[in-house]
Amino acid sequence: EQERGSLQSQLADAQRRRQEAEGALSQRDQELAALRRANEELQGRLAVTPEQEPKVVEPGWQPVKGGVMIAIDETVLFQSGKAIVRDEAKRTLDKIATTLNGTYGGKDILVVGHTDDQPIQKSGWKDNYELSCQRSLAVVRYLAGKSVDAGRMVAGGCGEHRNKASNTNAANRQANRRVEIFAMDVALGK
Repeated sequence: EQERGSLQSQLADAQRRRQEAEGALSQRDQELAALRRANEELQGRLAVTPEQEPKVVEPGWQPVKGGVMIAIDETVLFQSGKAIVRDEAKRTLDKIATTLNGTYGGKDILVVGHTDDQPIQKSGWKDNYELSCQRSLAVVRYLAGKSVDAGRMVAGGCGEHRNKASNTNAANRQANRRVEIFAMDVALGK
């Protein structure tokens, strides 16, 4: 009788653990389904349809809806807290200017600056938003100086508001500090 009671207790405990595991599994399945739906939505938003896909994608550039894009790490372009194009970055921007005037000569150009979420301390900028705008403007001015038609270009900044990665560590913050250059079919001001 004791052994039977012990076995029944063990069975009841095993059934309880099984139900808990099934509940956890069901919850994980629901979370996975939600993540898959979110992923599909994002993939759909990022998908480039054949008619939108550029006919030629230069090395380093990636297709996006309506055109192509290249992202440049801010440490390549600028010193920390600055918006003056570094001498070392000019070769990179010269190649981009050549591509914008050649392969993507018929496209409008959007230059978008991004930062991490660390507060501005000593640079003199009001905030990251202002710094990102000034950096994109510096790139636009440099490209205009390399014969890229200024009428094709728009400078903008997102500050820390459109990050690629969470700002939880130094590597992610570094990834968020960038300038993106888009060559797009958007008919600016036309």
